[in-house]
Formats: sequence, structure tokens, C-alpha cells
Amino acid sequence: MFVAREGELARFRAFLESGQNAMLIYGMRRTGKTALIHKALESWEGKSIYYQCSQESAKVNLDALVEEYGLVFGDLNRHFETLPDFFRFLARLATPIVVVLDEYNYLKDGYGKTQTDSMMQRIIDSIQGTTLKVVLCGSEVTVMKELLDHDNPLFDRFSTTIHVRPFDYYDSSLFSKEADVRDKVLIHSIFGGLPAALKEVRLDQSIEKNIKALLLDPDGRLRILVERTLLMEYRKLGSVSSLLTLIGNGKRTYAQLRDKLDARNTGNLTKLLSKLETNESVKRLEPINKPGDDRAAFYTIGDNLLRFYFTYVHPNRGRIEMLGVDEVYRLFVKDSLDTWVSYRFEEIARSYFSRRVRKGLEKDILDIGLYWYDDRKRKTNGEFDCVLAHPDGYEVIEVKHLAGKMGEELALQEKAKIQAIEGLRLSGIGFVSLEGFDFDWPKCRLVTGKDLYDDRLA
Repeated sequence: MFVAREGELARFRAFLESGQNAMLIYGMRRTGKTALIHKALESWEGKSIYYQCSQESAKVNLDALVEEYGLVFGDLNRHFETLPDFFRFLARLATPIVVVLDEYNYLKDGYGKTQTDSMMQRIIDSIQGTTLKVVLCGSEVTVMKELLDHDNPLFDRFSTTIHVRPFDYYDSSLFSKEADVRDKVLIHSIFGGLPAALKEVRLDQSIEKNIKALLLDPDGRLRILVERTLLMEYRKLGSVSSLLTLIGNGKRTYAQLRDKLDARNTGNLTKLLSKLETNESVKRLEPINKPGDDRAAFYTIGDNLLRFYFTYVHPNRGRIEMLGVDEVYRLFVKDSLDTWVSYRFEEIARSYFSRRVRKGLEKDILDIGLYWYDDRKRKTNGEFDCVLAHPDGYEVIEVKHLAGKMGEELALQEKAKIQAIEGLRLSGIGFVSLEGFDFDWPKCRLVTGKDLYDDRLA
């Protein structure tokens, strides 16, 4: 099932139709990079050789790649001594050809990190002006991003770079079109934005059954996906489980993480956070009114599936073995799901406004994010989780994940709290409520669950 990715698909196809010779695709595992490649190549009128590199020697990878060529061209039993020899041979053929090297990071393991990039640079330079194209693709985000660094041999060699990210709440809902709005929010909040995960959710079963079968069960398909696929890159970073478990469903400042992990006197935490940001496992959130302020920045886990795993599954692995899936769900998951979703609903609200801007439905929004306030007069501080920065001030959006409609009394209370903050340059107040509202304030932005999935956002 191929959904969304219209922008990425258009860029890929534009590259195929161009006279350019090299493209880079990267993104965390199971985001649908391979599906994107195959979808784009469906309309390609030339020949395509797709090869997924393996964790084998250089010779094994070369021979397997040549074998793929033989199957596509019906030209079996060819042999080449080196990868550049093979590409020189392809460049001399009259047929337009695209060679896709998926999981390029594994090829680097076989040839050597620096040697592989230098070799690929020479290959790309040698095919300029020919009808041969090379696409490098990889899931180890840190490794693939290094190809774009100024000091890497492949710097400035890619005419097109596509970063494939997990789906946001809207595109995730394309896997659950028949579900109601509340379940769409719940599914994204728990199972995140990886197509490989969303395809596993059974819409004919309850969310509880899906959580138990897919995530809590030691043999659950999504638990296996996380432990044996998504966490592969962590093996090179050392132990990160304590850090991600500590962040869990919330967000933590650097100081909170340092104190809890007792990392005051080492630079290990800084290095680890930097690496986790680079490979997109962790996001750093800066309040829009305090950019660059390390003391006000928060760290949160990047995808909801990973977040759910480190909040509920990883800390309870022993209990699941001893008590069973049903009892662990009852004791540790069931009563906290509403709180879980309420935190994720704030993120959905920010994504909603981001989509509105990108679709041309909003004007004069300069930034979207958190807002940190420190009201010294009242000796209070805190944050607003969804704020829109306008030229004339900040529009504060209160996000409420309620069982029913939001009442006017609650709205008046929230409005009074916002207006009482000293020093806040307020341009407007709004509310997001999944089930809607039992009041109508014409001068206040009111967003319902139905609005979140407006067809104009597609």
C-alpha cells in the first residue's frame, strides 16, 4: 500500500527526467524509502537495477550487484574486478539506466568508510554526461548525512536529496480512513508514523488488542520491529535505553536528564544526545520565544512507536514475562492511555497548523511551537504547548483531549490564565478540542477533530 509521499515522488521523478546523474535518499528504518523507489521507477522508461547491499565483503556485494544486472538485461555470467569497472561498462551502454544501491551504509562496511565514498565520488564524476544514473539510499541516518558534509568526498555530488521522514498525524490516518476521528488520533499517538508499523494495525480489533498483540507480546510484530530493526543503530552508540526510558512520554531539559542520569562531570550525555538527534531518535524542542537557550530547550523521543516502547514495553519486559501481557496492560497501560494521548494531541495540533501553512491556508504565521513564560510578578513559570507567532504577537492555542465537547466555563478559565501572564504579547487565543465545543466565540479560533482531517490538508 503506497500512500502520500507526493512531494518526494515528484522530486524523484523529476530527477529521472533530468540530465543529472546522482541522487541521495535517506531516512530512519521502515519509513518507506524502498517503496518510494519502486513507485518512482514504475514510470521510468529506461532500465533499472535495484540492489540492496548486504553486510558482506566487497566482493560478495559486487558479484551480487552484477548478478542483478544480468537478470535485468538477460546478460548472465559477466564478471568485473572492481565496482568502478562495472559502472564504466554500464555508462557505455546506449540504454538509459538507473542503479539503486539501497542500504549503502553496508557497502561502506565492506570497502571501508572513506574508501567507499571516494570510490563512489570517482564513479559519479566519471558518468557525467552519460545516461547512467546512481541513487544511493540508506537507513543509518548518521552515516548517510555525513555524505552531505563539506569534508566528505561526495559533497556536492547529489543534484537531488530526499529525506524520507515518518508520516505526521494526517498522512498516518490514510492507513485508517474508515476509523473515527478519535481512533485516528489514538492510532497515530501509539503506533507513530512508520508505514511498516501502521500496516500492522488491525482496524477490526480494539486498540487494546492491538497494543497487546503487536507491542506487549514478546513475539508481537511491532515489538520485534523495534527491538531488531529500529534499535540496530543504537548498538554503535552504546547504551541509550536509560536515556530514552527517562524521556518516555514527556519531554526533559538537559539539566533534568543530567541530574537523573548522574552525568554532571562527563561530556557523554552531550555527545549521546547529539548523536540521537542526528539519527532522529530524539528531537530537541526550543521555545519559539527563547531560540538557542539551552536551559529552556526540551528533548523528546522522535517517533510515537519508539516512545511507546520505551515508556511501556522496555521498562516492563521482566513483568511481561512474569505477569503476562494482560496483567501488565491492566496495571501499567490502561489507566494512563488518556494522559498518553493528551501529550501526543498537543503535537498533532502543532502539525495541524504546520500543514495549514504549507497548504496556503494560513498567512502571517512566523513560527509554530512551544512558548516558555516566567511570570515573576506571580512567581510562576511554565509553558504553552501550541503557540503561533504572528507579526503582532503570539496566538496561544490551548489543546484539550476531552471525552466530550469543551464547555465555555473551562474555556473562560483557560483564557483568564493566559491573559494573566505578565509580559506575554498576546495577539489571540484559540482552542483545539477533539469533540468540538458547546459554545461559539466568533473572535476565537476553535478547532475540532473534524477540522484536523480537513480534505484541504491533503
